[in-house]
Amino acid sequence: MKYEDYRPFWNFFDLQAYIIMACMMGGGIGFRAAGLFPDIFVAFFYSGLGCALALSGVLFFKNYICYTSLLEKETT
Repeated sequence: MKYEDYRPFWNFFDLQAYIIMACMMGGGIGFRAAGLFPDIFVAFFYSGLGCALALSGVLFFKNYICYTSLLEKETT
């Protein structure tokens, strides 16, 4: 709510965060392609990661709903 003008979605993170994300994604893809971890580890890891990402999505949606209700209260 503090932004006074329109900001594109890629301004959500700074450059350092994008570099860290690229390194982590590249490392994960590289480890998976190299076969360094057994399939059972990968299965548990992806299950946990999927649950965490699903919960994050639910929380972002909840925050979006709260944000829109705050905007409505602010304008009235």
